[in-house]
Amino acid sequence: MTRPVSSWNNPKQHLDKLLTTPWYRVINKIFSEILVLTHDFYKTENIAPTIFPITTGSVSSPFGLGSDSLPVKIKIKNNDIYLADSMQFSLEIASRLNTNGAYYIMPSFRGEDMDARHLNEFVHSEVEIKGSLDDVMALAERYIKFLIKGLKLSCATEITEVCGTTEHLDTALARPFHKIRFETAMQELASVEDAFKRLDDKLYAITSAGEHALIDKYGDFTWITNMPHKAVPFYQAEEPDTEYSMTGDLLAGIGEILGCGQRVFSAQDAINSLDNHNIDKTGYQWYIHMREINPLQTSGFGMGIERFILWLLKHNDIRDCTLLIRNHKDVVFP
Repeated sequence: MTRPVSSWNNPKQHLDKLLTTPWYRVINKIFSEILVLTHDFYKTENIAPTIFPITTGSVSSPFGLGSDSLPVKIKIKNNDIYLADSMQFSLEIASRLNTNGAYYIMPSFRGEDMDARHLNEFVHSEVEIKGSLDDVMALAERYIKFLIKGLKLSCATEITEVCGTTEHLDTALARPFHKIRFETAMQELASVEDAFKRLDDKLYAITSAGEHALIDKYGDFTWITNMPHKAVPFYQAEEPDTEYSMTGDLLAGIGEILGCGQRVFSAQDAINSLDNHNIDKTGYQWYIHMREINPLQTSGFGMGIERFILWLLKHNDIRDCTLLIRNHKDVVFP
């Protein structure tokens, strides 16, 4: 059996382990196959690849009380800017330039500490399309199943060496993805210890313990949909006549691996949402203006590749699923 060596614990020896152990050869092959399969998938969907700078003045996180991510601020020529925590904003622009939307695979940067669920830099597979929440959830399901089918063909030996089986791939391909609204999930998790965390006097979020309980009940690839609007970022659309949002989080393995949402439609919708989230509009005037120039209903998702690999390899520590260590607490070579 191929086992992780957890060389992130000792960065000075990481290069030796990276170049000499079977674990990292497996990780490298799976990453390569996912990149190829992603491009193949979007070609079949007629969705265009795109590329943009990795620096930005307008971060997309943390917004919404439920966010657990922090932006990474840097200084260039005495200007405070950020490394992109997501390419969603750029993809919203690209979706207005391409007939069927646009996708991007690149590192995203986060400011929280590394742990078993979080990396400072992770590989983000993101897409923005013309359409609704239902449209982008359906696209996400097709994408996940396309990856699983392809990886079963190209990496079955490596997956079996790590997991001892590929049965979980067959199970995922055979079953429909379960969907549960946030408010229903709250009721079902009422008796589960530590299933929620309080965001304010009225708002709660589902914790990793709650996510695991839902996976245990419904299986991998379970959607939680329609989180409270104030708990999600301002750019997510509000569900009509409710206090909930047009959003979905997909659970598998260690918890959430993919998040998606339907974006605010008009300039006024963006203004209202920024105000409701108590966010300064200074850095987002362009976002409002884009909707004045070209009001368009788009939706998108972002999937953490390393979190998907955790599910694929039935593993539980994301720090083992990156080829080069990037811990923002230290300068690490190479």
